Amino acid sequence: MDLVSVDSSIQNQDFLKETTSQLEKDFLMVGVNFDIEKPVESYKYLFSFTFNLINSLNERDPKRLLNLLYRIDLDEEKVKVEMNKTELSFTEMLSEIIVKREIYKVILKRKYT
Repeated sequence: MDLVSVDSSIQNQDFLKETTSQLEKDFLMVGVNFDIEKPVESYKYLFSFTFNLINSLNERDPKRLLNLLYRIDLDEEKVKVEMNKTELSFTEMLSEIIVKREIYKVILKRKYT
């Protein structure tokens, strides 16, 4: 799958549904419901929903948030590097990295299946 077809698929929202499903699956694996209203119309909405959930987890259950990061396979060093490079708040940055990681997982899954 080349970048042009990936870009086209993203614009056609082919990946949006799969990314949402991947997020639901990974959040559920750590015991957090990802009850987003469907259909999800944009990545902006998906990010906003994820941000609110991550913000809540960070305040109420940081241990579960760490389990989520492990489940999603986010490297602690990557999080530290991104934190030093961004002007976003911690939860905004973390939400963005999570959604991007899930998009990447969907792209890889499509490429190799």
